Amino acid sequence: MKPIRIIPLLALALGLSACATAEDRAMRAQAQLAADKAECQSLGFKPETEAFSNCLLKLREIRAEEAAAIEQRRANNRAIWGPDWPWYYNRGYRNRHW
Repeated sequence: MKPIRIIPLLALALGLSACATAEDRAMRAQAQLAADKAECQSLGFKPETEAFSNCLLKLREIRAEEAAAIEQRRANNRAIWGPDWPWYYNRGYRNRHW
């Protein structure tokens, strides 16, 4: 297949993958919980104990803090560069007369 034909297919796939239903979000949450449980078990915590529950809670808190930090960085960029920052920043110089 030629690269010209692949680009629209990739764009379509990315567009469809951005549409997440409630079932998709629930499946991702269950997968995240399973990964967290596996992580806590690998750290030596036994399931169905208070320490295991605290481990799960700490992992969730760390993820929430990371998401808040990312959103804060995005907000700072919007405050500095304006709401259309990526487009404005990447458009280049209009008059390149050096």
